[in-house]
Amino acid sequence: MAPVIYFFLTPIVHNREYAVLFILLAVITDALDGYFARLLRQESEIGKIIDPLADKIGVGTVVVLLLFFGDISFWFAVIVILRDVLIFIGGLILKVRKGIILPSNLPGKFAVAFVAFTLVFAMMRYHFFSLLMQFSLFVSVVLLLFSFALYIKRFYTVMKSSPDINSSSQKADSQ
Repeated sequence: MAPVIYFFLTPIVHNREYAVLFILLAVITDALDGYFARLLRQESEIGKIIDPLADKIGVGTVVVLLLFFGDISFWFAVIVILRDVLIFIGGLILKVRKGIILPSNLPGKFAVAFVAFTLVFAMMRYHFFSLLMQFSLFVSVVLLLFSFALYIKRFYTVMKSSPDINSSSQKADSQ
């Protein structure tokens, strides 16, 4: 994210275009990393935590920059950041209490893709992107809310269905 921040904040010609190039590079390499990890069966528990966290930090950084410069609305920034924070906290709770790390859901991946499109369109500030940005913004919000509802449902299902890892070790200790 450092190059994105650098180019976004540096007053040079086409600074935002350079920042977008680095964002696109990050998205492509992240997708390839995930694809090859699954293909080669190189997925790890730590990777299941670090990769989504890095994505959330990257998106959050760009959201804050665009909000600061007035390129996106406050309400959109709140939806994006609050959803990511709540999903991350829910994931930590599941890991600590149940010993489970759940993968991202497909609507969540589509939501993040549309958020990325929205942020790129906002960064570019080209008038001919405005209609695409409005469409992408609408789809982003719908997918963010839909995927969040699915995350909440899955969180409660897992919390109810599987035993706490601490309670099973306490039962074993008492026997």
